Amino acid sequence: MRFKEVTAMLVGGASLFGLAVSAQAQDMKSAQATAANGEEADVIIVTARRRTEDIANVPTTITALGGEALRERSIQSQADLQLAVPGLTVRETQSNNNLNYAIRGQTVDAFSGSSTAVVPYLNEVPFVAGGVASFFDLQSVQVLKGPQGTLFGRNTTGGAVLSTTAKPVDHVEGMVKLGYGNYDAIDVEGVGNVPLVGDSVLLRAAFKITRRDGYIRNVYTGPVYGGSDTRKLGEVDRQAFRVSLLLKPGEGIENLTMVQYERSRGNNAGSRIYSFNRCGDRGADGTVLNCTAHLLFGPQLDANIGVPGAWAAVLAAHPGYDPSGIQGVLDRQQKQLGFWDVNSGAPSFHSGKDLAVVNNTTAALSDDITLKNTFGYSYSRAIDATEQTGTPYLIISNYDLNKPIDFKPRSLGNQVTNKSISDELQLQANLLDGGLEYILGAYHQQIHRHEIYPVGFVDLAPIIPSASLFENFKTQDRTDAIFTHGTFDLGRLAGLTGLSFSAGIRYAWEKISLQHLPTSAFFPLTTPDAKFDRASWNLGLEYQAARDVLLYATTRESWRAGGINGGAPPALSATLINTDKFGAELARDYEAGLKYNGRLGASRAHLYLSAYTMQVKNVQRALFPTNPIDPSQGAIAVTVNVPEARIKGVELDSGIQPSNWLNLGIAGAYTNARYTKNVATPFGVPTRFGPVADTPRWTGSAYAVITVPVSDRLGEVKLRGDIYGQTGFYFSNTEVSVTPQTRLPGYVVSNFRADWNRIGGSALAIGAWVRNAFNKKYYVGGLPLGGSLGVNSGSVGRPRMYGMELSYRY
Repeated sequence: MRFKEVTAMLVGGASLFGLAVSAQAQDMKSAQATAANGEEADVIIVTARRRTEDIANVPTTITALGGEALRERSIQSQADLQLAVPGLTVRETQSNNNLNYAIRGQTVDAFSGSSTAVVPYLNEVPFVAGGVASFFDLQSVQVLKGPQGTLFGRNTTGGAVLSTTAKPVDHVEGMVKLGYGNYDAIDVEGVGNVPLVGDSVLLRAAFKITRRDGYIRNVYTGPVYGGSDTRKLGEVDRQAFRVSLLLKPGEGIENLTMVQYERSRGNNAGSRIYSFNRCGDRGADGTVLNCTAHLLFGPQLDANIGVPGAWAAVLAAHPGYDPSGIQGVLDRQQKQLGFWDVNSGAPSFHSGKDLAVVNNTTAALSDDITLKNTFGYSYSRAIDATEQTGTPYLIISNYDLNKPIDFKPRSLGNQVTNKSISDELQLQANLLDGGLEYILGAYHQQIHRHEIYPVGFVDLAPIIPSASLFENFKTQDRTDAIFTHGTFDLGRLAGLTGLSFSAGIRYAWEKISLQHLPTSAFFPLTTPDAKFDRASWNLGLEYQAARDVLLYATTRESWRAGGINGGAPPALSATLINTDKFGAELARDYEAGLKYNGRLGASRAHLYLSAYTMQVKNVQRALFPTNPIDPSQGAIAVTVNVPEARIKGVELDSGIQPSNWLNLGIAGAYTNARYTKNVATPFGVPTRFGPVADTPRWTGSAYAVITVPVSDRLGEVKLRGDIYGQTGFYFSNTEVSVTPQTRLPGYVVSNFRADWNRIGGSALAIGAWVRNAFNKKYYVGGLPLGGSLGVNSGSVGRPRMYGMELSYRY
């Protein structure tokens, strides 16, 4: 049975029986409330509207995972979130250490210079991580879907992912966990909480150490550029530490400071060749395709450049090159090599560090008015090198080829440094006897980015020496904004029982500056600053139809600033100037939803259902057109604005507890994204875009949790099974024109876990887990270089991974 049919059956079954609750949210039980009939109903506390409230009362699509839910699902980093949140795509582009979020068709292309469409937050501060951040000792992770901007942080068109660390508490507690798994995986985690001065000065510290051998086998037989040993790729070596200090100097005043540092090493997983363009091929719209890889790499080289013996000379100089050419490499990858095998002579390494400092201060000015300030500092630096085409040939590399082949310093890879300072001041009020709740705020952020990107092209020495390009630039992004958002209880104000009205507006100013440094290929060319300002807004109507039923409708508009692409030439001629600039993106949506949180007979049941339509104008996308001034130089990188896209969808989050030993849940998302005006015309040449990348049509998950009936003296035994599946999606936005053959197939993966908690009444617990239990072969993204170099590569998902862990809580 196909996945789409299975999904349809699951969604239909959920609708038929009225099952409900977010599988994730059900695990995030922060509190309980007593219902009118004396029975207890789950209250899932979230902070999506900058105040604590039950998820069932929040009029928007949101998924929440508490710390216990993250543990039970073995979610250890952002890369694992996709399997728990249908409708969220976590895409790997150049490597497993370079991730992008995509929600409702909103994402960011590699090499585009765009800001992210889905902003990650850590303790309410936008987080500019250089790589994959570890999840440990978290209070919750919340995924907000749709345009954002009138409540907090940055305005964005796709959504937000909010991570909140556990706060210090007023008693001694702690935890130590030791874990071991296949691929020699080691996971050590610890938490300690101590009240230093009563309940006025509280300290919490946590750490996490993760190490794992690579799961990708590199079969390359020649000398590797950089002299590094990259026979096993995907190695992980991370250490993260966090300290949180909570001060309560007076009644109604709290000051929480959190400092987190993470250091990561290892290498990148590499990629498989996925497809290539043959010379003479055309796209679906008739576009002549780039065929650089097919033209130059293979026995056909002799005839194509008119030099007999050219390919033999290249092979003699590169003993690791496959003599059969690009077609033979693809055939070998698909028919001979294992799914988790690659053939790469490029260096592979990763080195990163991330530092975050957040200070949240709240002061209750009265019973109804609170002043809050959030300061954030974030620093990250990542150095990476990885093969980008999935071939043994050096077609493109992000490694400095001007150094000798045995020159080893890691500084020769792609280097990205980010620094961010932000501050947000909010006034939160509850007035008119609860008839009006509002937030009034101001926001400021400065992001400084330095990118050094060495690019090497086409190593066919001694026949054709490799070309190189060195990009070295700094950007500064300054954002200032003011915003307000209010909710009017029309029951209290106008006697319309159960009816509320919400409205919010934000006005933001953003300026982006770029400077090419002396070693850059584009130095001393300059581009004027890019400046943008615009309003975002939100209107919503909420109706509490019954104690357990909320109906809502909302419409929102937000935008993503344009900018300057540092990898694009600032000028191509006296008339083609500022070719590195691109415009702002604007998104408007309409969403309606139903939230039910109550009982179905004797069973607790929840149902969260929403439908939406969204229009996005001037969609920011990367493109690699031929240099219009000198076509012999090949493709250049630019960022264009595709005129319009429309996304429609339905999302479901449901579950039921039919007995005290069984929990069941289903979640799913249907996303129909397409470009309705899909032609961009860089340099006057029309290029068609479509389909929308990184957006599976169907995604879904189901879970079951069994609490084994054993004596309380033995403890608690839980068995959990999760299944996640999705239909295929494209990793290129120009499949219909210059980059065909980029559709990745759908897949279904299964995860299982068993826990024995409170063993024999003690504080000990033991757990065993397996992810991708049936060793499903699947892809998690790709790099579409077909338009620039004629070859596309795919990034594979993780193979079966399993392990055990022992923990002690006190």
